[in-house]
Amino acid sequence: MDKKEIIEILDLFSQKNFKKLTIKRKDFTLEVEKEAQNSNIIGVRKLDTDQKLIEAKESTGYKVKSPLVGVYYEAPSPESEPFVKLGDFVKKDEIICIIEAMKMINEIKAPVSGVVKKINFKNEELVQYDDVIMEIEEDV
Repeated sequence: MDKKEIIEILDLFSQKNFKKLTIKRKDFTLEVEKEAQNSNIIGVRKLDTDQKLIEAKESTGYKVKSPLVGVYYEAPSPESEPFVKLGDFVKKDEIICIIEAMKMINEIKAPVSGVVKKINFKNEELVQYDDVIMEIEEDV
């Protein structure tokens, strides 16, 4: 199963009222489960033995959420520096990352000016709709 297929499946899953989805193919297992509305934990299991758990802890920063399902990129190309790093000051409407979905590049811009306090994803990780990508401590 390639990235494109996974992205399409996750996109469909996020649009439906399903609570859980499991797909098994030979040595690959994809399990996706929607948690309760107020839950802060999202779990994704790839292969039965390799588990990844992403936990978004409460903070005071402005939460930048993913507007779609896709692949998170921290830089415009593999050779380029990341758009932002922890501790960087960003201005409102500055590009902070990109998300690729269905071969379309979507620029994600800072909704507020401030300091990047947390980045919850690594380069080329899958993000789902409404995942908190990063947190920005707003400059007041």
